[in-house]
Amino acid sequence: MLQFHPLNIKDQSLISSFSKKFDCQLMNYSFAVLFLYRNVCHFQYAICNNFLILKATHNNEDYYMFPMGEGNLLSILDIIAYETLSTSKSVRFYQFCDDIAPLLLQWAEEFCEKTEYQFRTSPVRGDYEYIYLSKKLAILEGHLLKPKRNQINFFTKNNSWNWAPMTKENIDEVKLFNALWDANNDEIEPSLSKENIALEEAFIYFFELNLQGILLLVEDKIVAFTIGFPLNKDTFLVLFEKADRACKGAYSMINKLFAQEISKKYTYINRAEDADVKGLRKAKLSYYPEYLIEVNELEIYQ
Repeated sequence: MLQFHPLNIKDQSLISSFSKKFDCQLMNYSFAVLFLYRNVCHFQYAICNNFLILKATHNNEDYYMFPMGEGNLLSILDIIAYETLSTSKSVRFYQFCDDIAPLLLQWAEEFCEKTEYQFRTSPVRGDYEYIYLSKKLAILEGHLLKPKRNQINFFTKNNSWNWAPMTKENIDEVKLFNALWDANNDEIEPSLSKENIALEEAFIYFFELNLQGILLLVEDKIVAFTIGFPLNKDTFLVLFEKADRACKGAYSMINKLFAQEISKKYTYINRAEDADVKGLRKAKLSYYPEYLIEVNELEIYQ
């Protein structure tokens, strides 16, 4: 029987040893995201036959991610399915992308043929992740990105500004800015409320998780911050970003500054999903992503 465990900061090296080999651009296959959202998505893990099995729980339903490891993948999927179906009417896999889909679909077809279960798949648009060329965000060339350049020009011409990396010396100031930002934005989408829970965890474990961030300052006061970390050897994840909406151009400015730093080492920037938030989707699309990683769910049911 699979023995699941809650995530602990001490599990970082173990989980990372699997995710590094998996080398995925999806953010939920990284230890940092799993750990920061552990109290939101109730992530747990189990090790079975050299595979890492991750699951999240929502509304008392378990959702499994694609197993990471080396060996007999089909047998691992069988174990997950049989154990889950012994106590539930269905088994759900989520957060798998098109590259992985053929393997999972092949297994689902074979499993349903031998068990007389059925399966269905569906895209989850709110979980699609936005991938950009880092140099494109750092330079912002072309007609389509002219509005961003105009916002940045307005910001630089109308403010005495500078930027700084996030450090042990200034992280308390970032926490204070974030608290004030929340206080001034009463009507927050449910998905952003969950993000705030994860962000508070990021402040606590910033250095243990090897997170990176920068601050944008106007007259030495923080007007924006952003936090992320490398997902793999060529992709950097920007996980959190907030700016004072009263400071015109601050969002565009910190986006560009962070991209300039990221582009020195990484080809791509993953700016996460939009969680079906209309304003967030519009903002992410306005930067014209190189592509979106399509994310799907699969359910096996009676």
